[in-house]
Amino acid sequence: MEQVHGNRVVVVGKKDDGKTIKNCDALITSDAGVSLSVHVADCLPIFVTDEKGQVFGVIHAGWRGLAKGIIRETLLLMQKELRMKNEELIIFIGPHICKKHYEVKDDVYSKFLTFKGGSLKGGRTFLDLGEIAKEQFVSLGVDPKNITIDPTCTFESKDLFSFRRGDKTDRNLYILTS
Repeated sequence: MEQVHGNRVVVVGKKDDGKTIKNCDALITSDAGVSLSVHVADCLPIFVTDEKGQVFGVIHAGWRGLAKGIIRETLLLMQKELRMKNEELIIFIGPHICKKHYEVKDDVYSKFLTFKGGSLKGGRTFLDLGEIAKEQFVSLGVDPKNITIDPTCTFESKDLFSFRRGDKTDRNLYILTS
């Protein structure tokens, strides 16, 4: 994907093998043998599949994507185009910046006041992107037992790139093969 911190989702298949899909932040497919990739530094790499392993998706989600509804848009398109039911989905949220290191300004924090993933400490505001994403999935009918959040923090792990730690151009690459 040529990711843009938006909410555009694209259905891909074997015909798209080896192509970069422009201007999107989620890819979904039901074609076997298709590899989907996502590049992140501190944002969420999210992997979606169904219980039967017939539908697959990857989502790039930072605060902008979460605020713009990238998760909702992905699940809506999976339902419409791939006949997927949200209660059958299995979600894995990969390594991302943890709440402890994700301080945001009030304008960003205000977009997530209805979620448990935010907190105020000593006049500073912090977001837990993984928890916000989980809450969004659950609100759309995904069983919380089917959602796993990797606790690895990109800011703390020296094995991963982190924009906030100073990696301004390098990204972690995650690939999901259907």
